[in-house]
Amino acid sequence: MNPSFSSVFALYRYWCLRALCVLSIILPSSICSSAQPAVVIAVEDDAAPWSRADGSGYANDLVTAAFKAVGVDVELKVVPYARCKRMAVNGEVAGCFSMSPAADLAGVIELSDKQLFVVQAGYFYNVQKPPSSKRQADLPAKTIVGTVLGYEYPNSFEQLKQKGIIVVDESPSEEINLRKLAAGLIDLALLTYNEMKSPAMLIQKAGVSGQVKTTFSAGPMNSYIGFSTRHSQGQWARQQFNKGFSLISRNGKLRRLRSNWLRTLSK
Repeated sequence: MNPSFSSVFALYRYWCLRALCVLSIILPSSICSSAQPAVVIAVEDDAAPWSRADGSGYANDLVTAAFKAVGVDVELKVVPYARCKRMAVNGEVAGCFSMSPAADLAGVIELSDKQLFVVQAGYFYNVQKPPSSKRQADLPAKTIVGTVLGYEYPNSFEQLKQKGIIVVDESPSEEINLRKLAAGLIDLALLTYNEMKSPAMLIQKAGVSGQVKTTFSAGPMNSYIGFSTRHSQGQWARQQFNKGFSLISRNGKLRRLRSNWLRTLSK
């Protein structure tokens, strides 16, 4: 072999070996990262500003940030809440949000370790027909209350429903319930709200300002992301979310996210 060619070949082999050594260190983590499966999570389409029809919302940002913190890509599937819940229960998606504890979820849905936020479930009434009761426990028999298809409500409400004190009139959204209330089609409407999604915001969005007002509460509820026990990624996704949520809670990302949303909504 030509000496000069031999030297070039040896140099070439040396750099190839160096490259392989570097790749052997880099590639495993890179491959694992790219191979990490994306997770599909269903989310309600009509709970602004927590979750909106266009896929934006405080809860949407929170969930995405938690998964991103642990390097997991998430695809949000925006659907009506009843479908969101059904898809998670049936194992069609890894999870659904925002969900609250309920007896019918036992064994099929595991909630995240920490709630996304806390809400009040409160009653609204028609100003032309104010309720005689001052608290939920005193509602007369056969009181017709507007609720949303698939929504979870406080245990105290569910107990009155089972006793026949409350008769539910279900609709696809809280906005429709407020319009039905203003039209005199139901006695009361039970809606969920907090500092981001205020009663005033709900009334204005429904176009019933001056026609309905808030009254007593059914109680507070924690809202979570629920994970399907029947989906192959359900348990894994729950573990990843819990890790990510813990990270953004500690590093200040969660606090900043909440502050930014509150600031935007106050404008």
